[in-house]
Amino acid sequence: MTEAGGAARFLLGGLLGLTLGVGLVGGAWLITGDDGDGAPGAAGAPAARGGELSAPVKLGRFVHQDRAVLELDASKGKELAERNRDWDGRSGERLSEAHGGAAATVQSFSDSRLESFFQFAAVRGPSPRPYVPYSDPAALGLEKPTNERVTFGKVDCVLHHQPTNAGNEPEPDSVSTVSCQRGDERLTVLVRDVTGDLTHEPSEVARLVDEAWAGLT
Repeated sequence: MTEAGGAARFLLGGLLGLTLGVGLVGGAWLITGDDGDGAPGAAGAPAARGGELSAPVKLGRFVHQDRAVLELDASKGKELAERNRDWDGRSGERLSEAHGGAAATVQSFSDSRLESFFQFAAVRGPSPRPYVPYSDPAALGLEKPTNERVTFGKVDCVLHHQPTNAGNEPEPDSVSTVSCQRGDERLTVLVRDVTGDLTHEPSEVARLVDEAWAGLT
């Protein structure tokens, strides 16, 4: 494996741990359940309500993360790819369980160079719109609040801003996308745990949500 490939493999391993960590504001609805024993999809468990639900094969320039790591190095990436598929499957079971057995799916995506990542999730059912606590940036002498919800069309995105003093223009990389979500009474689509350059482009993350939504509806 090249030096770049080795670095990508290290980053992938780190991301797998992050996806099961405590969610930030706007993505917390995904973190539920126990170890997955008895969750929908396990042996003897009832079938998911609403039929099967599968993640898109590709979203924009992003592909399933297990596929990306195998294409980077088929032999050395096999273990990581298998673990990735297993953890995504277990996360999907937990998401289904949190929604009363509704069909659900969780899939990790990355670009082909393993430089930008995100976790995709979808469930056949409604979810509350993201909640962000109120703060007044002017009172804090800041140009932007630390966290805010911004809407792109029908997609709600939760953004985190690095501090920028009031009156100054924020740097492009001072914003990070915590999550972007679109939903109605029948379906919820979420992109979260966004890393790499993509996290600084919330409108692009919202576009990926809309792309997935169109394919699933």
